Amino acid sequence: MISVTLRVVRADGETDYRLNPAVVVAFERQFKMGIGKAFATEQKAEHLYWLAWKAEQASGAVVKPFDGWLDTISDVQMVEEPVRP
Repeated sequence: MISVTLRVVRADGETDYRLNPAVVVAFERQFKMGIGKAFATEQKAEHLYWLAWKAEQASGAVVKPFDGWLDTISDVQMVEEPVRP
C-alpha cells in the first residue's frame, strides 16, 4: 500500500530505510492520523523525522530517544522508488 524509502544523512554518510507496515502503524498511532493525510494536508518536518527515526529503530539499530537522535542527523530525504511495470 505505502512504499516509501527514507534516507538518513549524517556527517559520516547516509543510510536508506524502507518503511514497513509496523512503522506506518506506529506513526498513525503516535500522531492520531493516517500517513496519507499527514503528508497531503498536515505536513510537518517532525512527521518525516519521526518516521526515519522509527524506521532506523525497526531495522535493529540501537538509536537514541527521538530528540537526541535529531542531534545526530543532518537531513532526512524521501528517496524516489523505481516504477514497477
